[in-house]
Amino acid sequence: MRFEQPLKTLSAIAALCLWCGGLAHAQGTATGLSGLFYTAETSNGGLRTSGIDPNWTVTYASVAGAQNTAYQGSAYVVTSTGQGYVANTNNAGWITAPNAMSAQTGGAANTGGDYLPGNGNSNGTQTNPSNANEGIYVYTLAFQIKGTVAKGNATITGQNISMSLTIAADDQYQVYINPAGISASGVANSVSGVSPTAFTAAQAGSGTSSWGNTASVTLANYGTGAANNAVFVVGTNYLTIVVDNTNSITTASTATALNPSGVLLYQTSNVITINNVPVVGTIPEVGTWLPVVGAVGLFGWGFWRRRQSLESIG
Repeated sequence: MRFEQPLKTLSAIAALCLWCGGLAHAQGTATGLSGLFYTAETSNGGLRTSGIDPNWTVTYASVAGAQNTAYQGSAYVVTSTGQGYVANTNNAGWITAPNAMSAQTGGAANTGGDYLPGNGNSNGTQTNPSNANEGIYVYTLAFQIKGTVAKGNATITGQNISMSLTIAADDQYQVYINPAGISASGVANSVSGVSPTAFTAAQAGSGTSSWGNTASVTLANYGTGAANNAVFVVGTNYLTIVVDNTNSITTASTATALNPSGVLLYQTSNVITINNVPVVGTIPEVGTWLPVVGAVGLFGWGFWRRRQSLESIG
């Protein structure tokens, strides 16, 4: 009799897990993760030292308030970071927009340099750069969240998901998950009720040099106020970094000289958590662990039934 209650409890837990698993599928949940790369990270977790970074793309670029497609496309690895930049890590390095030059006066394009157009910031904001030679470069990483979709709605609402990152950029930046679009001035438009100003990364200013210092960024789909600043979906998600190259000029400028610009992104803790549980690589699909739980439950139920029969015979 001493084994009876534990086995009953085990069977009940297994049945509950099976029911919860079915409920999770009905609601739509995240069951896996792939495609998250730091800037300049290789597919095997190393550091790229030159050439194209195939994971990160400059999806929008503008100079002096007008889109300039010459600076759009696959990002390039910066090979020389002698401008007081934060140092590369073992698996993350600085990247910049295509057609960046090797010198302030020009030089060679796409050879590891990071000199790009960008001077001045009208009124110290990104919203009206038309009277400044400001350069805006939007870096985008596409990553995948695997899971189930409920009634055609891919938005994940039944789980608390957060992403923690460490970032540096030249000169200033904003970070978004799945912005609805990027306006001509590089500002992310509102997505699903999230304010376009609800970003987490502090912009350069007040003596802060965002290329020489790193900041922690947390993006989450839960919480109140500015903490609830991201919308994650099952399928393709976009991590978007809007880098504003101003040459540290906070007013309008007519200067046309090139100056360094780029972005460095990595993480110092768990990059993704789902319901406060860290996710490393890919978490098991619900379909892979439910049979195991079910087998344990059936074994417990069968063992209990057999013991009941033996006791009745005895």
